[in-house]
Amino acid sequence: MLRHAISPSRRFTKASHDVVRHPRLSSDAKILLLYVQGLPEDTPCRPLSELARKLGIKGRAYQKAKEQLVAHGYVHEWRTQGG
Repeated sequence: MLRHAISPSRRFTKASHDVVRHPRLSSDAKILLLYVQGLPEDTPCRPLSELARKLGIKGRAYQKAKEQLVAHGYVHEWRTQGG
């Protein structure tokens, strides 16, 4: 049993218990959300699907994770028309 754990001094993400223990979010949705929250602020904007693909979340698993995140208010979609 692990009694003492030393937290990393850098390159880590703090996660809210609301996200980690959310009963209606799948593990894919939680991993995707935590990955996005852990990105540096100066990271250029990239589509969520591209980030999910980098994590190995593809196809229907990505669609379900995104639906869950949108339904519970963790992801907001804005649509713009290219000029």
